[in-house]
Amino acid sequence: MTGFLIFLFLATFFLMTKLGEIFGKRVGFYVKKENLYDVSSENCIQEITISEFDKKILRIKKIYPLFDQDDFLDKSKKAFEMIFSAYSKGDTRTLHKLLSPRIFRAFSMAIDDRKKRGEIIEGILVRFISSEIIDADEGNEDIFITVKFETEQSNVLKSKDGTVLEGNADFVENRTEIWSFSRKKSSQDSRWYLYEIKSE
Repeated sequence: MTGFLIFLFLATFFLMTKLGEIFGKRVGFYVKKENLYDVSSENCIQEITISEFDKKILRIKKIYPLFDQDDFLDKSKKAFEMIFSAYSKGDTRTLHKLLSPRIFRAFSMAIDDRKKRGEIIEGILVRFISSEIIDADEGNEDIFITVKFETEQSNVLKSKDGTVLEGNADFVENRTEIWSFSRKKSSQDSRWYLYEIKSE
């Protein structure tokens, strides 16, 4: 009987040892305690910040979902070329389609004064050096997008008999201008109009 108990004790000890070896093994992947971190720690939280400019763009997109920055920039450059050319030629018909009423009146007056004096502008837009959207804003009824253009231009003002009054045909100047475009918030018309021009 005593021998049987000793045998049973040894068998139980052997079985427990084997079970400990089996269930004590680490399988899969594990993480050491020192590699864990507290997610509430400042060092572990990366703040995502949005610039004021991006916030303005998001507000514009909320008002006008079709707005796309790259597309707008391409079209604003084309508008710049058309307005530049139309003003040089005194083409008020084209300008009327591209300018807000207030700035159209200013352009028309300048063109009329030039024609009365018999003066001619020979304007050449050589190239765009750069162009970028620098601001976006909204008013009570309108939204505004402001673009900074850096261009190379040649502008010569001549009298009726061809005498050069201002400029030099052989001189290309570097000009930086700030153009603001606007459209009505509620308008179904997708066109934008030149609202303001500033020279830098």
